[in-house]
Amino acid sequence: MPTPDYPWFPPLDRLYAPRDNIGDGRILFPGDVFDGIPVFRYPLRDNEEPVEPRSRRGYAMVLGHPCEVSPNEKGAQLPWRLVCPVVPDTDRRVTVDGDGDYYAFPLPSLVEDEDLWYADFRFLSTVDARYLTSDKRKAALSEEGWYALQRRLVHFLTRIQPHWQDLEDVGAGLHPDA
Repeated sequence: MPTPDYPWFPPLDRLYAPRDNIGDGRILFPGDVFDGIPVFRYPLRDNEEPVEPRSRRGYAMVLGHPCEVSPNEKGAQLPWRLVCPVVPDTDRRVTVDGDGDYYAFPLPSLVEDEDLWYADFRFLSTVDARYLTSDKRKAALSEEGWYALQRRLVHFLTRIQPHWQDLEDVGAGLHPDA
């Protein structure tokens, strides 16, 4: 993959894997988005009391390294997968240019054309891998989208912006569409 001509996110037509290629034959992979997954969020309160998390079932994105996710590798040793909630940006606060809102990975047109959802890295949690079945998979990132996800997540956690070539060097051949 040549060095992208954009700072953070690929164009929409290159962000997702083809929708007809996310069914039974596709392996579980970081960046996959599923519906009906239990995720936790913490409501914003202006008090000093601890806030109890809210649990709901909804959209979630799988995170982590492909080896940790794969049931054929290290994922076979632990039945849990790292996920984060995927929520609609009803207030249109998240920008797709990548400036600010580092906690968010935008997912435009995830459910319907012109809508904007985002993976919210602020609420990482784990879920039993048995929830992540192919019939619940709603989208998968393309190889280019997966590199952008890794770059954004590293930037959120460290404020370091990995170079695209570094991501490709360590991830070459791992993506299901590679």
